[in-house]
Amino acid sequence: MSQPEAPNIKNDDAAESQPLSTEFFKKVRHDVTFSERRFDVDTLPADMRRVYGHLAEKFGEEYGLLFIFTMRTAVELHRAWNMTLLTMTVLQQIKDKFNLRMTWNLGVLRLIFRVEDGGYELHRKVPYDYDSEFQDIYHRIAMALIDGQINVHEALIYQREAKQGMHTAKSGLFIRNFPGRLILYPGQAATCAVIFFSGEWIDAWVAAVCGLAAGLVEYALSCVGGQATVLLDILVGIVTGIIGGAVFRYTDAGDECITDHLNTAACKAAPCLSSIYLGTLYWFFYGTAFVIGILEIIAGVSTWSCCVIG
Repeated sequence: MSQPEAPNIKNDDAAESQPLSTEFFKKVRHDVTFSERRFDVDTLPADMRRVYGHLAEKFGEEYGLLFIFTMRTAVELHRAWNMTLLTMTVLQQIKDKFNLRMTWNLGVLRLIFRVEDGGYELHRKVPYDYDSEFQDIYHRIAMALIDGQINVHEALIYQREAKQGMHTAKSGLFIRNFPGRLILYPGQAATCAVIFFSGEWIDAWVAAVCGLAAGLVEYALSCVGGQATVLLDILVGIVTGIIGGAVFRYTDAGDECITDHLNTAACKAAPCLSSIYLGTLYWFFYGTAFVIGILEIIAGVSTWSCCVIG
């Protein structure tokens, strides 16, 4: 009578004794992380939530969230970079990775997003703001999603947390928001007046005062809120002109220059109004970013948006 074969446990023991692969741990970590946090679509604006609902119903939740993520990424990168070519490169990578049927127009003043052959179209008017930290954070989130390090729920949650300042140092939050932000305006105006617009030290001091006044105007309008912010550029220009003109008029060199236009020495010693004005308004004219926007318009990359009635 033949003896029953003993169970072959050698291979099983050997398999159990071998260390688990890095890919296994990575998969487990992703599965656990992805299952813990889910993005709440109820926090979205009404128009985005409506488009998400239609897309999720037709193509699934992930597809709808990817559209939302791409749109939010474009808005924040455009706000921070104001460089259409760089933003378009990131968006194209997301579109190619996840096969999104989505197009966009990144204008200087208005962003337009279309999905499903124009079946849904959303518009956003994006105010510019220099924020290199936003540029870095949102770019990193997009690259992490493309590389598969996080899923779309995590990516959207990180975007929301970045917007809330949860991943920003306290010093960064102080400078980003008023009233701490007021310290940036005098420094920016003074340095730009001297470095970019051939100003002298007296021009730097006057530009710093104008910059502080401009910052106070923006702070006041932001406290009022609503449509008051539309007056920002006009009021800043008026205040800067009044301060610069008063300083020029009531300094000895400026007064002599007004009295005698041929007095070269006095006119040279007087404050340079062009340096002061351009240095102060550089922040509000968006400086280099504005120039890049003009070049992109000339190249046909971005467009000025307008309303056509008829």
